[in-house]
Amino acid sequence: MHKDELLRIANDRLYPSLRNPNYLVLRSRRLIFTKWLQSLNEGITVLDIGGRYQPYRTLLSGKAVKYIALDLQQTDFVDVVGNGENIPFNDESFDLVIATGVFEYFYKPHEAAEDIHRVLKPGGILLMSTASVAPRFVDEECWRYMPRGLRSVMSPFKQLTIIPEVSSLGGLCRFINLAFHDFLKLKPLKVFYEVTACPVLNLIGMSLEAVHLTAND
Repeated sequence: MHKDELLRIANDRLYPSLRNPNYLVLRSRRLIFTKWLQSLNEGITVLDIGGRYQPYRTLLSGKAVKYIALDLQQTDFVDVVGNGENIPFNDESFDLVIATGVFEYFYKPHEAAEDIHRVLKPGGILLMSTASVAPRFVDEECWRYMPRGLRSVMSPFKQLTIIPEVSSLGGLCRFINLAFHDFLKLKPLKVFYEVTACPVLNLIGMSLEAVHLTAND
């Protein structure tokens, strides 16, 4: 995959189009991550697990003195080919670990959390996202997570904050969008859906989120 294509994918994840069935979650994730990352000090060292695209790297502009990408697949952006369940770095090497959409793939997520905790410096932060309710994106996925399950997996960490990316209403709109997009196998039908029903559902979901009808996650 060429560098231009990697940058396009990264930008699509950071600034998704309304035609993207995952728009609601990706938009919310950017806003949540931006708020968290703005609070960090400058001069930090960062490990991006699953960092073949690095959509959130630009949010750390001016703060990271070292940014290492670890992934199973080699791309122009990957520094180290390796597994997030067995991180090939010394203890207390990083101030921040980013892991978006990777805990769904770990065979042993508890061990992955322990290894991430090992490579973080004292006071270090893990910034992650993971699926709770969503169709299966690829066959290699192993898990979906509830809040109690996340607390179990993240037990090595002293402090844990869980923020839902959307409420149950926004999540329903997103789930319907993803499901219909997956069910439409013919390319012309998929494209037609992306320019008609998909943006409408995203706008409805965004409106429901804005009026805060429910805090149910």
